[in-house]
This record gives sequence, C-alpha cells and structure tokens, in this order.
Amino acid sequence: MQPQIPALRDLVLIGGGHSHVQVLKAFAMKPVPGVRITLISESALSPYSGMLPGYIAGAYSEKDINIALGPLCVLAKARLICARVTGLDPQQNTIQLADRPSLRFDILSLNCGAEQAPVTGQGIRVKPLNKFIPKWAEIKQGIQAQSNYVSSIAIIGAGAGGAELALAFRASLPAATEIHLVGPNLLPGHGGGAVKKLKQTLAQKKINYVRDRLATEEANTTDDSVNLKLQSASQSIRADHVFWVTDVRAPQWLNATGIAQDERGFLRVDDRLRTLSHPHIFAAGDVAHLVDQERPKAGVYAVRAGPILAKNLALAIQGLSLAGPSSQFRPQRYHLNLIGCGDNTAIASWGPLATRGRVWWQLKQWIDEKFMRRFNNLPTMQAPVHKLPSALAADLPDDLMRCGGCGAKLAADPLRRVLARLPAQSSVNLKLGIGDDAAEVINTGATTLATVDGFRSMVSDPYLFGRIAAHHSLNDIFAMAAKPTAALAFVTVPLMAEAMMEDELFQLMSGLVDVLNAHDVVLAGGHSAEGAELNLGLTVLGASAGEISTKAAAQIGHGVILTKPLGTGVVLAGDMRGQVDSKLSSACMASMDQSNWPSIAVLVAHEVGALTDVTGFGLAGHLGEILRGAGCGVKLRLANIPILPGAEDLVRQGIASSLQKANALVLQDYKFIDIDHDNPRLQLLVDPQTSGGMLATLPQERIADCLTELNNLGYQAVQIGEICDSSIMEIH
Repeated sequence: MQPQIPALRDLVLIGGGHSHVQVLKAFAMKPVPGVRITLISESALSPYSGMLPGYIAGAYSEKDINIALGPLCVLAKARLICARVTGLDPQQNTIQLADRPSLRFDILSLNCGAEQAPVTGQGIRVKPLNKFIPKWAEIKQGIQAQSNYVSSIAIIGAGAGGAELALAFRASLPAATEIHLVGPNLLPGHGGGAVKKLKQTLAQKKINYVRDRLATEEANTTDDSVNLKLQSASQSIRADHVFWVTDVRAPQWLNATGIAQDERGFLRVDDRLRTLSHPHIFAAGDVAHLVDQERPKAGVYAVRAGPILAKNLALAIQGLSLAGPSSQFRPQRYHLNLIGCGDNTAIASWGPLATRGRVWWQLKQWIDEKFMRRFNNLPTMQAPVHKLPSALAADLPDDLMRCGGCGAKLAADPLRRVLARLPAQSSVNLKLGIGDDAAEVINTGATTLATVDGFRSMVSDPYLFGRIAAHHSLNDIFAMAAKPTAALAFVTVPLMAEAMMEDELFQLMSGLVDVLNAHDVVLAGGHSAEGAELNLGLTVLGASAGEISTKAAAQIGHGVILTKPLGTGVVLAGDMRGQVDSKLSSACMASMDQSNWPSIAVLVAHEVGALTDVTGFGLAGHLGEILRGAGCGVKLRLANIPILPGAEDLVRQGIASSLQKANALVLQDYKFIDIDHDNPRLQLLVDPQTSGGMLATLPQERIADCLTELNNLGYQAVQIGEICDSSIMEIH
C-alpha cells in the first residue's frame, strides 16, 4: 500500500479577502502534496465589497454578498481558525492571536484588507465590512420605524465608494430622508464624464453633494443628532448618522513587524507579490503596496491578483523558483468602472468616457454574481493521487510505515518543549504530576469520582478542539453535582514534519489547559502518540462537594429542564461536508465552548433531582436513562425544546450524524401525540451532542426561578416536560 504523504510545510493565509478565496479554490482544485493550509480570519464570512451597495439598496440579501469560508476550507482541506491577529514575528515565523497561543508558519500570505483611518466624533466606519453590515441593518430598522421623523444621513468621502453608498441609501430609506455626501472632490481619479454623470444622478435623487471637508462634529443638545461643521463654509449639516468612506490605512499590528512598508503602513511587495524584506511573506489586495505599480485601493486588483498569488504560493511552499513572466503580477492601468445607482441602472466609465443605463447594472450584476458562484457553489472533489515534489522530500520522516505500541509515542524533545510552554500545573490536590510515571492525587473528599471520555477532532482548529474536548469531559463530573480536581490526557497527533507536530500538540494542549485551569482543574499528566487523526482523551477525577446527584433521583411531578439547545451532531456532520451556514457553525461552536459549571450551583440551589449531561445518546437516550433509573415516565413537549437555529433545515436536507440512526431506536418507547412522524425535531431528539447541556428534573415550584437565574447566566434554559408515572411515555 502506498503510504499517504504527511504534512511537511505550513502555508498560512491571514484574511479571507478576494485574493485568498481564489488561493483556497486553486489549492482545492490542484493540491500540493505535503502542504497544510491554514486560513486565519476574524469571521467565517467574507463580504464581497462590490456587492455591498446592492445589498444596501435591497438587490441582494446578506447571504448573497458573503463568501462562506467554512465550506471553502473544507473543499481545500484547510484549517479555519476564527481569531483576531495582534502581531507577527517574521524571524520566528509566528503569528500572535488574541486570547489564544501563537501559530507558526513556513510561508505566509496576507490578504486582510485595510481599515478606515481614525475618524472624528462618533461616525461609523464602512470598513471593515463585516462590522459595518450588522450596524447598518440596525440603523435601517430604526429609521424605518420613525414614521413621523425625517432622518438625516451624512457620508464623509465622495469617492466612488461614498457616492455609491449614498445612492444605495436613497434606494432603501424613506423618500423624505435627507442624504448629504461630503468631500472636497467628487470621484477623484475618475474622468470628467463620470463626474458629470454622477452629479446629474445625485441631483435627480435629491442627494446633497457638499464640496468641502469636515472640520468638527458637535453633539446637539435637543436630540441624538450631531452638527457637522465644514472647513470652508459657515454652514453646518445636521446628521443623525454619519458614515465614513475616506482614506484607509494598514492594520496597525503590522507596524511592529519589521516588514517593509510604505508611509501608510501597507506592505511593500514586488511583482511576485512577495514582501521586499521577507521573501517568505506575500501580500495582496488593499494591505499591499505594489512597488512601481501603485494602484487605487479597489477590490478589482485583489481579484486580479488571486490567480498569480495562488501560483506563486504553490511554488514558494515547495521551494521552487518564482522566476519567469508567468509569476509576475501586472495590474492593468485602466479598468471599466461601474457605479450602481440603486435603481437598476449603473454609471459605466472608461477614462474620460461615461454613460448610464440598465445594461451596465445588468453587466455589474453578472460580473459580481459570477464571481460569488465560484466560491459558494462548490464542486465535490475526488481524492487525488500525488507525487511528492523533490524539494519537500528531504523533510519526510525516515519511515512512513509507522510503529504501533510504544513506538507510536511522540518523540521526547518536542513533547518536552510543548510541556515547557504550557502554564505550570500545581494544585493542593496534586502531590506528583507531569514528569513522574503516575500522578499522585490527594483525596480531599469522602469519595473520589472518576470518568473518561474523548474523541477525534470535530473541528479543524486544534486550540478550539482542545477547549471543546475539555468542556465535554468535565461535564460527567458536573453531572454528579461534583467538582473536578485533576485530569490525565491521552493525545494522538497525526504524522507530520516534527515542527508541525509540535505546534499541533501545543495548540491542542493550550486549549485544553486554558479550560481546565479556568475550572481549577490541574493537568496531572498523560500520554501522547502518533495516529491517523488528531484525538484527545481525558480521564477526569473529581470530589463531591456535598450530596452526589444521580440519574435515579427524578420524582413524579418534577419538571424537566434543558440548559443548551440541541443540534451539535447534525451541524458537525454538515460542517464536515461543507454544507453549513457560517452563522450556524459559529453558534454551534459557541454552544460547545460554553461551560456547564455555573449552571450546577443554580440547579443544586433549586433542589435538583435527577441530573445528567446530554452527549452521544442524544436527549431522548439520556432522558431514558433518567426514567429507567427512577421508574418513571414523561410528557415531553417537542415544541419547547431549544434547537440551534438552522439545525432543522439540515435535517430536512437529509444530513445526519453517523450515530443518529442507532440512537433513533429509543423513539419506539414513546407515543406521539399530535406529532408528525416527519417532524425534524424528532430526529434532533436523538441527535448525538458534543459538550451538550445539562438535563435535570426539579420540583415544579422551583422551575421558574431556576430558569430565570440560568438564563441570566447566558444559558438557553427551557422547561421541556414533566415527569409522570411509568405508564406514560409521550411526546406532544
């Protein structure tokens, strides 16, 4: 059997911009063996700037203008890490991230866009778009709700972006809304024909163009609006909302990196899109300054740079030469400018020529929608057969046919380095820990609880996987109303280049330790090994804080409550196939990364009866354990059960976890009362949960206060039924 080539180099992409989505698609279509790709993005959605005015004008939905990065990464077999970059060390080849450990790279590319320069007053910056879009939706709703009030809007910046935004606002807001466009020049950099056409259109749409600069902004004393003072005139403009579409600057965290930059902080790159100072770091789009080829900060250049960037990254990661004209990026000096007017027409300009009409809007729609289809309508890929490039062969491990048994352990040096980088583990309960043959834990209670759990990674981000696995494993101790004290870890890391295995282990262990230590749980030791996939198993020890809760303590008349929504199983199954909406995926990850520990004190204080956590057997399966233990029945209210938004749609699409079919057998024990057998919520009753919520029974009179306290803590806690005598097993 031909051994699979392990990952030998890390190609890391910062930002999900117009160039990087093309890089991901290119690597998906033509993978480079031995290369692992990681995309770092603050959001799992990448808004397409060219369609923003159309979205504001009502021509597109929010979904239409966003590229879903999750499915694209699945197609490219790339890791997606949703995190904020705070720094970069080009000598150590590490990327600093907010609230999590640094990440290493071999080759790095930046396509993270630009940010609006500092603004005066309380104006709203249009860039970055993923922060502007939700703010705009809120503002629009507020303006439309004020039927007896004439709102006033000011857009600062009269370039193409500001002008198109003003026209889009006019199309989407009440006709009486006052719209002011402020800037010293209209359409700077465009020909006279385009300026003339735009002036005519602004006048037709009753948009007030003010040829001036903003001097100061003063708050009104009578309402929530502001007075905008202009530099060259005594007049002022009253505005309820101010939007800035002015000059942009590079992300400020780049300043301390030492990478060659221009006067505004943008990375200086050559015609191969390599930074001038660090040839293993590339950049494209707004964050890049093309030396001797400077162009405006416009999305069209990031789109055009994408294919060249993908080609050059593929060469660079293999150690191959970028010489030759095919690796050069030569952006065109002129391109067709299309400015949407918000009324199914657009202004088209090329140099001094300009015209306006419906055909240009139709052309703009065709171009934009064609671009989006490339990344949101993804093909199904077949597994390719690779031949390893010779430049990477030197980093292959000596023997790809790996040993089993103790020969499968990770090497001592990288393991020692990872442990040295983690926080020191100490506790009053720990006498001997990491470094000894076995942990010695001091028993501080009348009894010691022990549990073991674990699974292979369900997400591509190893740090997040470590956190979720820790929460999941601690839940078995929480379900006994007990306090976890210590844990032992068993980690399996896939075969890669040694530096990559070390970093993978460090990311995983950092997520694990962050959650354990946040719960005052000490990592007492563990074991590591090579394997086919990233796996984490945890043995957790705990001590009773009082009376231990069990599944058998339910009583007739108790109410049944659930603290988290269902659906993680079907969402993870869909995520693996690249079929899950980014918002649903994010909601699922947030639910799994939420600790159940704060809920335990509330449940105990309200006289909890039976208590368990919802995991692999699904809600119905774990509820069945409670009912069998107590010899009771239940009336379950299907409509009350909290569900992750969008999970029911996945069920209707035929997506299911591999364990769901076996779990569904438990539904034979229930009688359906006025419930359609095709109701997707029935499948979600047996959907296997990872790091699910707590399932508890309480005296009915304590339910309302308990739910109030739980919801104040951030849980989606709901009463879902009542415990009855054993003759009743109903789903209503």
